[in-house]
Amino acid sequence: MFKNLIVYRLAADWQPNVEKLEDALENERFVPCGATEALSAGWVPPRGEPGARLLEEIGDHWLLSLRMEKRVLPGSVVREKVDEMVERIELETGRRPGKKQQRDMKEQATLELLPRAFTLQSHLRVWISPKQGFLMVDAGSIGKADELITLLVKADSSINLHLLQSAESPAACMAAWLMDGVPPADFVIDRDCELKAADEMKAAVRYARHHLDTDEVKAHLTSGKMPTRLAMTWKERVSFTLTDTMQIKGIKFLDVVFDGRDKPAKDEAFDVDAALATGELAQLIPDMIEGLGGELDFIGQSAKIAAEHAPGSASSKPAASESASDATAAKSSKTASPAKDEDLAAEAAPWD
Repeated sequence: MFKNLIVYRLAADWQPNVEKLEDALENERFVPCGATEALSAGWVPPRGEPGARLLEEIGDHWLLSLRMEKRVLPGSVVREKVDEMVERIELETGRRPGKKQQRDMKEQATLELLPRAFTLQSHLRVWISPKQGFLMVDAGSIGKADELITLLVKADSSINLHLLQSAESPAACMAAWLMDGVPPADFVIDRDCELKAADEMKAAVRYARHHLDTDEVKAHLTSGKMPTRLAMTWKERVSFTLTDTMQIKGIKFLDVVFDGRDKPAKDEAFDVDAALATGELAQLIPDMIEGLGGELDFIGQSAKIAAEHAPGSASSKPAASESASDATAAKSSKTASPAKDEDLAAEAAPWD
């Protein structure tokens, strides 16, 4: 069901409304690329069945699916077409087209070739947990997830969210777990890891199916390399790789999750798989956040900083003791002693 997860925090004032969101998605339903369109994206039924709902409810969880279609037009094909156009004009006019004209010809060649280009489709799943206030995207990169979020907000502008971040740096936490060998409760460290230096060279060391509780690994950490990926297992039920940007990659449900479960019928497979995946991961994600020091409260921190610097706040006013001492210092500086004035006059006399 899910291979990777990038977690977003929905705004506290967001009001979940299935009908409203489904209607909004209907307005942005997927339409295949037109003859001269390079890319098209839109929402499709998560079940993959024509005529099914664009928003599936599985227990307390909502599932969506975005389909993207792009026309694949190799650059070499475009260049070949442009070369033919350039050669033809050169033969007809006796001069070679300039750079600007060749750029225009490239655009023209692309438009002419696009209708004949074949298309590729891909899908991104979205999982919304309204009760937990999470929105998760099954994407391999934050850039891809952000593209989906842009299209989702375009469909329903009431959705307000931000990328969830932990109070402590995932890289720092992973380094600490590797150094002392003590991961968070209910998690164990597996045998895959990537360590990378922060300097210009970006030297990296990768371990695959390798014991990580070794002096060699600790030496790399001591020298300044930081974990960018670390394979872990949660409660002996789900294995995954945590990244330094708090992405959960390579999700795999272990055999114990399926123990005692009969193979579902074909028409029940989607519901069973979705219930299993959301049921397990809805528990894993909060445990993972807690292991990283909890969630970073953007709104709370912003409000605190704003309050501290607001006009009339205690921090914006000088302390009473400081004001009194400043006033005393100013008064003493204005009233010099007579003896000191005479000394200054005596020092200045030889120069008169």
